[in-house]
Amino acid sequence: MKMTDQRGYTLLESIFQLMIMVAFIQLFLLFFFWKEPIEQQYSDYSATEWELFSIDLQLLLSDISDIQLRDEGRTIRIRNSRGIIDISQSNTVIRQQVYGKGHVPLLTEIQSVTYAFDGMELVAYVTMRDGSHKERGFAVGLYSK
Repeated sequence: MKMTDQRGYTLLESIFQLMIMVAFIQLFLLFFFWKEPIEQQYSDYSATEWELFSIDLQLLLSDISDIQLRDEGRTIRIRNSRGIIDISQSNTVIRQQVYGKGHVPLLTEIQSVTYAFDGMELVAYVTMRDGSHKERGFAVGLYSK
């Protein structure tokens, strides 16, 4: 057998591959510099979930015609234009049900929840599974039919 092209690996090819490798290394390092601040921003998932729960509950309580506490303050029953909505604990989840149907999780990883109502403000006392306690007051917007 006769080989006509025996040039081998040239200096130009090695410089080209070195430039490609340097570009990929820079992208790789850039990814890790980007990843660290993102992880720090989302490291406290439970605080974010608590704030989202608070927003959802305040929205539900903003325009209601009736509110009742049931099960010794562990369940809220509200009536609004959508119907009768129950907010109660199911295992480790605070859930929302409309007319006793459905299961919309509002807050997870809880141990217990109780509510207190004084006529204008509803206060939620939540004990998380990690033992921490959270408390938040919500303005109740009652309207007449």
